[in-house]
Formats: sequence, C-alpha cells, structure tokens
Amino acid sequence: MQAGPTDAVVAVTYRCNARCSMCDIWRKGSGRELAPGDYARMPASLRQINVSGGEPLLRDDLAEVIGALERQCPRARIVLSTNGLLPARLRALLEKVRNIAVRVSVDGVGRTHDEIRGTAGAFDKAMESLEIAKAQGIVDVGVCATMSRRNIGAIREVQDLAAGRRVQFTFTVTHSSPVFFGDQSGQEPPPEAALKAMIDVQRRFYGSRRPKDWFKGYFVGGMMTVLQGRPRPMGCRAGIDFFYLDPQGNVYPCHLWDRPMGNILEKTHAEMVAENSAMLSSVGACARRCWMTCTVAPEMRRRLPVFALKVGWGKALHHLRTVSKTDENTPGK
Repeated sequence: MQAGPTDAVVAVTYRCNARCSMCDIWRKGSGRELAPGDYARMPASLRQINVSGGEPLLRDDLAEVIGALERQCPRARIVLSTNGLLPARLRALLEKVRNIAVRVSVDGVGRTHDEIRGTAGAFDKAMESLEIAKAQGIVDVGVCATMSRRNIGAIREVQDLAAGRRVQFTFTVTHSSPVFFGDQSGQEPPPEAALKAMIDVQRRFYGSRRPKDWFKGYFVGGMMTVLQGRPRPMGCRAGIDFFYLDPQGNVYPCHLWDRPMGNILEKTHAEMVAENSAMLSSVGACARRCWMTCTVAPEMRRRLPVFALKVGWGKALHHLRTVSKTDENTPGK
C-alpha cells in the first residue's frame, strides 16, 4: 500500500519577473517565504517535485532549498520550472546543483513568446537558458508551452523547436485558479481551434518511436476530451497522491483548489489528510474541467498496467487511422 504522496508542485516564491498574459502570479507580490530548512518537513515519500513559482531563480537561496528537498526526499526527481529570463542565475545554480531536471517555459517562437510573456527578448533568453542547461550536463532538459487563445497555432512550432534542439516537449492549456493563475477565463483557447491544433500535436507524439511520447499522446487525448466538455478520463486523487505547496507553507490538494488543507510548518501531510476527509471527498468528485500533468501523471503511475494498455490502444488507433488515410489518398484505392 502506498504510504504518502508521490508528487508535489512547490512554489518557492510568488515573485516573478515576467508579465504573462495567462497568469497573474506576478501581481501577488512577495510575502513571506519558507526558509530552506522548512522543507525538511516535506513527505519523504515524494518521487516527483516540481520546483516552481513565480520565478524560482529569483530566490538567492534556491540552491539551499533544492539541497534541503534532496536530503528530505532522496528518491524524488526534482524539476526546476523556469521562465528562462535569468540565464546567468541558472548557470550559477547548475554549478552547485547537478541532479535535477530543467523545464523552460516557451509559448511560441520569437515575438509570439515575447508578447505572451510581456517581456522583450524573452525568447532569446529562454533559448540561452536551454543551451546553458545542456552545456552544464543536465540530461533531462525540456520546454513547456501553455496554450491560450493567443498562441494556438504556435504550439506545434514549439514542438518542432524542441525536436530540433533535442529536448523534451510538453504543453498544457490555460487554467484559472484563485490561488495560482488568477481568473484566466478570457485567455482560454476556443475549443474548435484548440482541438484542431491538439490533433496535430498528438499525431506527432503517437508517431514517435519512444514509448514516453505515446504516453504524452494519451495525455493530449485526455486534454481534448475535457476541452469538449466530456467527463475527465480518470479520477482525481489530488490531496492524497499530489499536493500544491505555496511559498508560505500552505498545502492545497491542487493549485486550482481554493482552500488549504493546513500548513506544513504546523502539521504533517498525513495529519492533514486525516483531518480533511470531507474536503478530499469533494476534491475526488470535483466537476472542474481540468487536465494537468501534476494530477494525471501520479494516477497513471499508480495504475501503470491499466494505462499502459490504454496508451497502447491509443497508439494502435493512431496507426490504423494513418494507414486508412494513406490508402484513401493512394490512386486506385
């Protein structure tokens, strides 16, 4: 039986040096932030920790924070999510911290990215940050895109960019959140155009020779399902398998939920779960149309044989559709 959560998004600061059109974190201000030693209260069961913000590299003691997480959660894969605007700080961090993954946010190529991030030169700095991570010997490097109504057609361009630079690629869609992104309903992509773009991205994932990309193709399929207003393809165990930790130590079932379970400085995660059974039941029955890696991936790993079959079936259907389309376009068929 699983003993504790496996995944967490850890916002180490709400300070941010970007002015993104689909996220209002930069409006929150700084406020109190946990000290590096406070992260010794994290559950040792964690296997995936996304160090996020705001912009984490704005913390002068980020190396100490990551070091504390490594000591407390020795089996966890730690991912640094950055907007890439501070390449010199990234280089300095990676000279101290080696065993992490790096994900740089890229929402388009060139001016598109700059406009969405509200920062001139953001794209060039993001590319510099990618190359710094690779030059420092970080093996697990990638880009993450967020689809909004302003960059629907650019997601495939970012996927091509990632392939050309030989780094990982993932994407999500704009979400609203009272504790994280703010109200972004005006930035959500129109379903019809978004679905068309997603089909194109999914086709490339399923056409890959790497099984990891097939799982990404399945994830995109779930995103399309939710975008069409249909039921979420799997249950949600946010708060149990996954949690969101804000810079002050407040623990939320996820970063879209508006009420905390408690504060990590006062209670353990196990104590919070025991005291919030009613809340967690509501989370499990949540009707919110969300589909994000942080809550999907833990469930896929927990029931890997089941989802391996689902992914395999999705890959097979893709192949059959590709063959059928090829036959239709072949003269004499």
